Amino acid sequence: MLIAVTALGGALRLARLDLPKAIMFDETYYAKDACFYLNLSQKVCGVDSEQTLVHPPLGKWLIAGGIKLFDYDSFGWRFAAAVAGTITIALLYLVARRLLGSTLGAGVASGLLAVDFLHLVQSRIAMLDVFVPMFGLAAFLFLLFDRDRLLGAAPTSARLGLRRPWRVAAGAAAGMAVASKWSGGLFVIAVIVLALAWEVGARRRADESRALLGALRSEGPSIIVALVLVPVSVYGLSYAGRLHGPTSTCERADGSWANQLLQHQKCMFDFHHNLEANHSYQSPPWSWLALKRPVSYYFDTASNGDYKEVLAAGSPFVWWTSALALLFVTFKWTRRRDFASPEGTILAGFAFSYLPWLVLSSNRSAVFLFYLLPAVPFMCLALGYVASRIGES
Repeated sequence: MLIAVTALGGALRLARLDLPKAIMFDETYYAKDACFYLNLSQKVCGVDSEQTLVHPPLGKWLIAGGIKLFDYDSFGWRFAAAVAGTITIALLYLVARRLLGSTLGAGVASGLLAVDFLHLVQSRIAMLDVFVPMFGLAAFLFLLFDRDRLLGAAPTSARLGLRRPWRVAAGAAAGMAVASKWSGGLFVIAVIVLALAWEVGARRRADESRALLGALRSEGPSIIVALVLVPVSVYGLSYAGRLHGPTSTCERADGSWANQLLQHQKCMFDFHHNLEANHSYQSPPWSWLALKRPVSYYFDTASNGDYKEVLAAGSPFVWWTSALALLFVTFKWTRRRDFASPEGTILAGFAFSYLPWLVLSSNRSAVFLFYLLPAVPFMCLALGYVASRIGES
């Protein structure tokens, strides 16, 4: 099943990936920046400086990897996104299989993601967004590996120390999500909250008094190191070689590399916080699940009146039914309120990747339907959960 859904998703994402043979939407920033990262000539890249400095560099480095392999053309600059989208499908299968213990549920969840319209389109365009759910799901999977070592065993200080390799791996993956785009920071918060909630739950099952205090004392250092310091370090390392003097877009301070990094983050924050420019395709977050305002990435009209379009829109079959599935998952979770349960993990993943936008969008314009992409795997996971329960009925 894993091979089947991954192969299906990969085939859909790689087939005719080079079409259209033109720059689409924000590829004008990220494809050109990736080319610039490779130190190719201005004649090849069309630019002699980085086009946008308001996002971290890891996603651009990944796009640059595709260009390095296949040259600077439409296939080359989209290849990394296609690979990331395909990997995300496999990761969702593994997460679902471990959470649900059901091949049916895992197959439904990953299969729906494989054919979801928005995820398909974002996997076929050189933008940063598709890398966030890939690294975010990897963080969830690694945290689940760590959780499975925790469940069924009484907490002890010897076992719950700093030697938690899967927790460190989760922190590194979450850091890569942030280093691709700042929206990945929501995954960092999610894994911290889940890790702490699972520790508290394990102590309550062991009838330990003051479970929260015990979890903080025993696991606080591990969580800080693995899920705070490791992501921060990964994020900082993504800027290696990218901070070298002032630019016209974001003036960087002179001094140490660390000072330049901090000043650059301040510049990025100021840009996003003060952004007031409106866009014809922007839409409020409350309307995303309803598919109220899709985004057209490419439109071309032929002489005979035929037209070609690349449209970023979710699948109504997945998105609208997932709303009902999430209500069912919420109902099931309220009966035991255990974040270590499949229901708790599904709801945490969806809530942390979507609900903050209802608040964040109040201070800025230019938010789009495709910002919901990190939540789509958890919407599919909710449908996989329902399918697994029906399969057991």
